[in-house]
Amino acid sequence: MIDHEIKDAVRKSWDESSAMYDRCSGHGVGTEEEKVAWKQELDRNLPGLPLNVLDVGCGTGVMGLLFAEMGHQVAGVDLSEGMMAKAREKAYAQNLSIELKSGDAEHLPFNDGSFDVFVNRHLLWTLPHPEIALKEWRRVLKNGGVVLIVEGVWKDKSFSIRVKRIVSDGLARYFGHKHDGHYDKKLRSQLPYDGGVPEEIMVSDLEHAGFTNIGVQDLMHIRKMQKQQQPWYQRFAQAKTYYLIAATKQN
Repeated sequence: MIDHEIKDAVRKSWDESSAMYDRCSGHGVGTEEEKVAWKQELDRNLPGLPLNVLDVGCGTGVMGLLFAEMGHQVAGVDLSEGMMAKAREKAYAQNLSIELKSGDAEHLPFNDGSFDVFVNRHLLWTLPHPEIALKEWRRVLKNGGVVLIVEGVWKDKSFSIRVKRIVSDGLARYFGHKHDGHYDKKLRSQLPYDGGVPEEIMVSDLEHAGFTNIGVQDLMHIRKMQKQQQPWYQRFAQAKTYYLIAATKQN
C-alpha cells in the first residue's frame, strides 16, 4: 500500500468507529477517580502557567479536554472528522474550549515552535512512519517544550496473547463493543508499531529524534481502574505495560 491508501484506510476506520469509540472502556475516562489520576500524571511534567497544548491524533478529545479542564489553551488535530465531531460535542457539553483541525500526525499543519506541550495517546501504532512523526512533533514544539506520549504493549505476539485476543475480540464483536475490527492484515502490515511500543524502543526513538530529559511513568494503576469498567470478556486480554513517557526539546 502507498501512503495515501494507508491514510485513507486509517481515516475510514476511525470515522466508522467514532459513534461507539467512547463506549469502550479505556478509551474515554470512565470514573472521576480515573480523571483525577490522569490529571496528576499529566501535570507532574508541566510548569504551572497556562500552556499552549497540541493533542495530536486527538480522536474524541480525551486528552485535550483534560488539559482544557486544567486551564490550558488546547488545539487538536486528527485525520478523522467523525472522531473530532464527537470531541466537539463533548467540549460543548462540558463548556470547554478546544480548537480542532483536520490533519496528519506525520505532517502537521502548524508552524515551527507553535506549542509548549505536545500530547498523544494510543497513536503511534496507527502511523506508517513513526520516525517521521517524532521529528515532526519536535518541530512544532517550542524550545524547552515537552512531548507527552501515552503508550503500551497491547499485543506481544506470544501464542497465549494471540489466542486471548482472538477470543476477546470475537466476543467484543458479538456484543457490539469492537471498534477496530476492520483493520485488516494488509493494513496492519504497513504499521511498524501495530500491537504497541515497548518502553525501551520508545526511549530510543525519542533519543534519535533529538529529544532529551526522557522519563517514563508507569500507568498500570490507571489500567486497573479501566479494567474495573470493562466487561468480563475484555479483562483477560489486557496490556502488560502501560506508560506515559515525557521528553523535552532542547536546541
